[in-house]
Amino acid sequence: MTDLDELRRALRAQESLAPDPDEVLAAATRRIRRRRTTSVAAVTLTVAALAAGAIAVLNRGTEVVPPATLASPASAAPSATVPPAAPAISLEDRSWDLMMWSTRPGFAALHYAQGHQYAFEIDVHDGAAPRSALPAKPTAAGQLANPKSVMWQDGPGRWIWARTTKPVPAAEMLALLAKIGTTPPVVASPLKSVQVPGGQEVGAFTSEPETNTLVLCPGAVLGKTPLDSRCFSLTVSLTSHFADSPFPEDPLPVHQHRRLGAYTIEIDSSPANERAALTVLNSVQLDR
Repeated sequence: MTDLDELRRALRAQESLAPDPDEVLAAATRRIRRRRTTSVAAVTLTVAALAAGAIAVLNRGTEVVPPATLASPASAAPSATVPPAAPAISLEDRSWDLMMWSTRPGFAALHYAQGHQYAFEIDVHDGAAPRSALPAKPTAAGQLANPKSVMWQDGPGRWIWARTTKPVPAAEMLALLAKIGTTPPVVASPLKSVQVPGGQEVGAFTSEPETNTLVLCPGAVLGKTPLDSRCFSLTVSLTSHFADSPFPEDPLPVHQHRRLGAYTIEIDSSPANERAALTVLNSVQLDR
């Protein structure tokens, strides 16, 4: 399944919460087409915004982008710590394999697979749950109107959406929900640290086996899709096929890369931030 197929599947699954999928898909397609590795960060940003009903396509016009500056260790904000801590939630069931976890401000997602057939996904959102959500985590099978997709308010200011592609009866889904605990997920991904430009925060971070994706943006544009031209998009992976963007309207058209051991590190930026992007690229340290 391609990234585009995966995004279409996610959009179809969230039609009741999202605007027209075709419009959103058109906004996200540019970055998915041009990514050499799996565009999990871009997809996560899009799907998370859809689930909150907050996605918007920005008209950027001819905005002048000021060059980014590199923060000194003393001035780096705690919110810019890379890699960020994993969310304190996971499915504690060994029959499901963790494939990926990702975070952005106010949102976290975990993706599991079982036998290369089924998926189980957990999304954690800040704020009030949709009206259709349960007031608390269900404790009886009769509470599950749709066993494959369950939302509930998980205390003040946080709600959870758990869903699966596996055809499960209510009792089985209830048993899975009972195994959602507070242990942070662990994935063998390579990124150890990176120097963050001043004024930038983590817009999205994804941890997969042998791959990390990182989006850095100014606080005012965190979570926006498509990415703002003041952002940076960084990928660390074992395999990659890099190429400059063929789309002149792409807000991050400048692509740079380097090899570090067996890994390829890539970064995308605007022309104004090309030098700052190179500094970020050269600051990456791996734990391999």
